This record gives sequence, structure tokens and C-alpha cells, in this order.
Amino acid sequence: MGRRNSLNFKRGMERGLNSQQIVYSEHDYDECFEYKDGGGRVPDGLAVGYIHVSPVMRQETFFLFNDIVYSKYDHQYWNNYELENDPSRITIP
Repeated sequence: MGRRNSLNFKRGMERGLNSQQIVYSEHDYDECFEYKDGGGRVPDGLAVGYIHVSPVMRQETFFLFNDIVYSKYDHQYWNNYELENDPSRITIP
């Protein structure tokens, strides 16, 4: 998170975040998110960021948490990847 984002986050935390400001990963519905460290796609239902509402401009800005980035892959890629690497998957020759 850059210095500007960090300051906005601190300001948001000082005022307190409401539950409606938290954004969650929803597979096959919205943007796809992954971990910055290469840990794969963010699981469905996990928080990925928050929305800051400027009290002066009444404008919403979305901030991702420090460890999250927008994925360069789409949901179809991740669905296939996770299926192929599922340890409980049984393949029949």
C-alpha cells in the first residue's frame, strides 16, 4: 500500500469502518483477486479491501488490503487451475 493509501486507511480507521464498507471476494461474480505473494486466488467470501467515502466530495474510493492484488487471470482460469490441482480429485484413465 502506498503512502497515500496508507494515510487514507489510517483516516478511515480513525473514523471507524462500517461493515458495508468491507468488500469480499465473490467467485464468478466480480473481479478476480489473488495474493501478492503468489499464494493463489483469494478464497470466496474472504475480505479483499474496503471502500472509503470522502466526506467532502461524497466520492467512493476502493482500496485493496496490502496482501491482495487484482488477478491477471479470470475466474475460469482459476476454476480450472484449482480443479487440476485438487488433491482429492480422482482421475480415471
